[in-house]
Amino acid sequence: MVPPGHRCAPAVALFPWSAVVRPSQGGGGSSPAGRGLSSSGPGSVGVMTPAPVSAVLGTVATAPFAVLKRFRPHRPIHTEGAGLEGTLLRTGGASGIRWIDEPGQDPVRARFSRSFGFPHGWPDILGLALRVPGAEPGDRADVLLATAGEGRLSRFVPTFHRRVPESAFASFMPYRGDRGPVLVAARPESREQPLATSPDSFRQSLAGNPWVLDLLWATPTGPWQRFGTLELRPGAPFGPDERFDPLLNVPVGARNYGWTHRLREPSYTLARTPRERPGRA
Repeated sequence: MVPPGHRCAPAVALFPWSAVVRPSQGGGGSSPAGRGLSSSGPGSVGVMTPAPVSAVLGTVATAPFAVLKRFRPHRPIHTEGAGLEGTLLRTGGASGIRWIDEPGQDPVRARFSRSFGFPHGWPDILGLALRVPGAEPGDRADVLLATAGEGRLSRFVPTFHRRVPESAFASFMPYRGDRGPVLVAARPESREQPLATSPDSFRQSLAGNPWVLDLLWATPTGPWQRFGTLELRPGAPFGPDERFDPLLNVPVGARNYGWTHRLREPSYTLARTPRERPGRA
């Protein structure tokens, strides 16, 4: 169930992040599941998505981006954000993804932002993008989350908020692990005063009191299970051309399903493509 007083966005809004995405180069999207019927793999709930269906839905989902891009050519969504840095302490799990299952500690860069950029004080979908080290030195993994419910159905529905909630920021799209599909979420710990969503106010609130979140994983219909703690404080801002790439930069041991690539890639590609202005070549 969606928490009371929270407004939900349509399911097509499963792309509340501003990210750079390039076509798959032999990653998870090139697996057999990426061609023809895409299944969830071992331990899945048995859902299969025909490739033509996911491709069509991915194309349809570009419509909101096309409209917003007329007014925001550089970054149609998540225009303003707060740069963060901190530490992720992983205690381990049993998801079938090494990054989740193996205990360890990661330095983190992150960006908190408001999805549609409505006037401050209006409800908006809130996004949290995490950047952690990848498998090899210099590699990185980008994990993109946004406010959502936590139930078996509501975890796939973005929610609007005026303040930073104490409910989950969820991944919506599953990673492919050795044991099947895996969702990731971050749930903030309680604070005496709710955090404001405007970037400047948000950063000021964290100056002496870091933002602490529990990191969770779940199968698409299973219970959320904790695998770590994330502590964030104000950090260097991200540059105007510095983006997140959730399809190419996946966590250690994770892969992408072909159908998730086809759903997400067209919108992200449109978002990052420069728009020609009238009267210019």
